[in-house]
Amino acid sequence: MKPAKEAAAVKLPFEAGEYLITWQVPDRNGSHAGIPGLLTVEQGKYPTGILYGDLPIEWVSEGLTGVASFPQRHDFDVLTGRLSSGAHVALMNGELNYSFPGNGRAVGAFAALSLDAFDTSEHRRCACIELQIEGLESVVGFAPISHVKMPMKAGDEPVWQATVEKDGKFAWSAHGQSMTFSYDYTVRALDGYEFRMAFGPVLRLSSEEPLTVVAWWLERVRPPRQLISLLTGAPREVRYLLAVVAEVRPVRTVIRCSAGTLHTYLSIQRAAVEEIRSSVSLARDNLSLLDLLDAWLRQVAARHPLFETYGAMATVADQHPRSRFLLLLQALEGSHGFENRAKHETDKEQFGTKREGVISRAREVLDKADFAFISKNLRREALQGLDAALADLLKRLPHEVSEELAQSELIRAVRKEETGKGTLPLHTALTRARNTLSHGSGSFEPQHLVVVADILERAVRSEAIRLLGAPLDAQKRAVENPPR
Repeated sequence: MKPAKEAAAVKLPFEAGEYLITWQVPDRNGSHAGIPGLLTVEQGKYPTGILYGDLPIEWVSEGLTGVASFPQRHDFDVLTGRLSSGAHVALMNGELNYSFPGNGRAVGAFAALSLDAFDTSEHRRCACIELQIEGLESVVGFAPISHVKMPMKAGDEPVWQATVEKDGKFAWSAHGQSMTFSYDYTVRALDGYEFRMAFGPVLRLSSEEPLTVVAWWLERVRPPRQLISLLTGAPREVRYLLAVVAEVRPVRTVIRCSAGTLHTYLSIQRAAVEEIRSSVSLARDNLSLLDLLDAWLRQVAARHPLFETYGAMATVADQHPRSRFLLLLQALEGSHGFENRAKHETDKEQFGTKREGVISRAREVLDKADFAFISKNLRREALQGLDAALADLLKRLPHEVSEELAQSELIRAVRKEETGKGTLPLHTALTRARNTLSHGSGSFEPQHLVVVADILERAVRSEAIRLLGAPLDAQKRAVENPPR
């Protein structure tokens, strides 16, 4: 007996895999030649195509003794084709490579599959897309089923009932764009042997001005993915992306991108939601995903160091503990400097004035060699550094964060090297550890760096959430030590 199929809340018109295809390849006469081959779309890889047959090779001389050099490479904006099933594909922003006369390969940054034909010369535009981002349901913070009823003891009525949350939908709009989050679901109830429901979180985005697939991905999909990764403290993937073209009838187009939209994740279960810990709950904190995203984009546009450093780092896995430790401290130092630019300018002016006075007095009392040494080595700007940034941060964070850091083997090792009186301040110990690694004057055990980097990452995430306008409770949740 075959096992029952898993119920999928979201059904896609196309799946990942390998397709037979006829490519429409530009030839030397300005038209297109039909070339047979394959299209391959796989999880986490660039979409690729194979071409066989009479390719439009550029020959140095024609005839039976024709001469050509290989490989021949051609960039393309759009390369279209038709699948053996009758569907259509557009490979975008890629390169054609002819390795020899009968064999070619195409690699694109994006691939779009549709039941309607694509234009061979320009990108298709659409005003609406829907997608699924891993971890978004944890950020939203509500379940689709509000109430269940079932027999709990002998004699109870044998009725199983699930009530779907009637207000289980979030909608936000601003600046000519809108976002809607809801749960799509499927029900199996009529076969007499099985009754089940499955839910899948779906985010729908729309724009007053239709956008190309590339623009959607770069401007409207990648930023939410980075935001969700930051809020949940780990890289999150886009699981699928559908474009809906507003024509006489909706055309559902599956988009396959180089950054991973081929992961199986169409239905969700409680264990998967609870496994992902989000610092922000849109439902509990009364926040708008669109407002958070706008704040994110403003910080990125302003070139805020924390978002340039940690924002990009949030979607990257498997970093070495040393580089992760240094990047996190760099993000904190840059954030402090960026947020205190006005004060630093004032300090710079005051320091410059005081330095001029010191140099002037030194010229009167020192010989020429001593004065030259002082003038050359006395810094020209007020000291700005990691020490001050960490001191300011640790004052604002819950005391438990400082206690965790102080108990780490890394801080103990740094403090052990201190020969002065008293205990080395925590922020100074962290600064010395950074300087040791940056200057190559020493090293620390990777497992000790991992412990401190984990704590620092929670602190950086709390800072990022603060800068995005999230409430204090969300900032505190970000730095809490997660249960093991």
